[in-house]
Amino acid sequence: MPTLKITKRAVDSLQPSTSQAFVWDTEVKGFGLKVTAKGKRTYIFQYRTGGREAATQRVTIGEHGSPWSPDSARKEALRLAGLVRQGGDPREDARQRRKAAVTLAFSDYADFFVERYLKVNWKTWREAERILNRDVKPVFRRRPLPSITKADIDDLLGGMDDRPALKRQAYAILNKLFNWAMKNRGDISASPMASMEAVSTVPSRDRHLSAEEMAAFALAADATPYPFGPYFLVLAGTLQRRETVAGADWAQMSPAGDLWSIPARLMKNKLDHLTPCNGEVRETLAVLGYKRAGLIFTTTGKTGVSGFSKAKATLDKRMLRILRTRAEQRGEDVTHIDDATLLPPWRFHDLRRTGVTALQAMGVPVEVTEDLLAHTSGTRGGVAGVYNKYRYLPEKRVALDLWGEFLRDVRSTKLAAEPHRKWLYATRLKRLDVDAT
Repeated sequence: MPTLKITKRAVDSLQPSTSQAFVWDTEVKGFGLKVTAKGKRTYIFQYRTGGREAATQRVTIGEHGSPWSPDSARKEALRLAGLVRQGGDPREDARQRRKAAVTLAFSDYADFFVERYLKVNWKTWREAERILNRDVKPVFRRRPLPSITKADIDDLLGGMDDRPALKRQAYAILNKLFNWAMKNRGDISASPMASMEAVSTVPSRDRHLSAEEMAAFALAADATPYPFGPYFLVLAGTLQRRETVAGADWAQMSPAGDLWSIPARLMKNKLDHLTPCNGEVRETLAVLGYKRAGLIFTTTGKTGVSGFSKAKATLDKRMLRILRTRAEQRGEDVTHIDDATLLPPWRFHDLRRTGVTALQAMGVPVEVTEDLLAHTSGTRGGVAGVYNKYRYLPEKRVALDLWGEFLRDVRSTKLAAEPHRKWLYATRLKRLDVDAT
């Protein structure tokens, strides 16, 4: 049998013959390379257990190519040789490793982690489970836990740079998962996150869109085709969360389309929520054509819309064009203003802050806006949250009607006016009381 030092150059230069051939390494006894007639190159280890009289046995290390190179395969052969000297059997070792790779598949292990650790120790385990299911499992899927590297996790978290709060949560969850797998379970020898810098605390955001920016948003949404155009309009019109609107179903809407009964599974606080739908939202849904059931915003019919980053990038481009056009119509010179100055960075969540800011300016009480957003803190927390079960439905309807009228009005003016009209809310409520009598 030919022998040589197995290097990458040597492996690449080997030519297949008419039959299977073996080449053995000159440095590590038993380490070899199998070359098939079709040119497939596989690293192997040959050994005996039980002395010279025992039969020769062979175990496959792996096929040439990532992750197996001559150096990594030689290290594995040395490990197997040490195992044989200690009385172990490399074939049994290989079986155990294959079994471990299955049981340590990330998706399965994440479920195990939720059951055995998060549900027992984290009050916010439902949110952690949601992040694992939605943002992490689709990336790592069935990959064995030991194969996930620091670079893999860095790539995952890097994709969340536009969502710093989510990035920090995902970091904390994964850091705990890998540390638990290593220290508590002994399922991995080291955490890939051991040398990673912690994600910094997210500063409190105060970004809200100006009236002119909201005008550009509404007009850009009008020009965006289904599913994202109508989705943007309902997102702004209802002031609900991104994932909540993405999961909206026709079955949740009242026959008249004026009430949306949101199930707990779509809410961050995991509580059922009831919110009115203003004229802007009802008009958007009517254009889509009301149905008895089925996801409202979907491309597959099975899952709600996704790909928000790409959709928002397209929306931002439309908004910038609209902002420049409206400024030019007013006689302003914006040729030397860069995009980031004309439209500072913003996120979908900022729409909620924008809406609440406008409603406060219109005189809407804070307890109404808290209930509209389904916040469980603030006026809905503590004693008030326990004893005050009133859900402000008439008040929320008036508030959202005003907000909807503002969104409609800003489309039609060259310069959108800020909604500082405190008398509106009280007047509307008084009119509601008169109509009710």
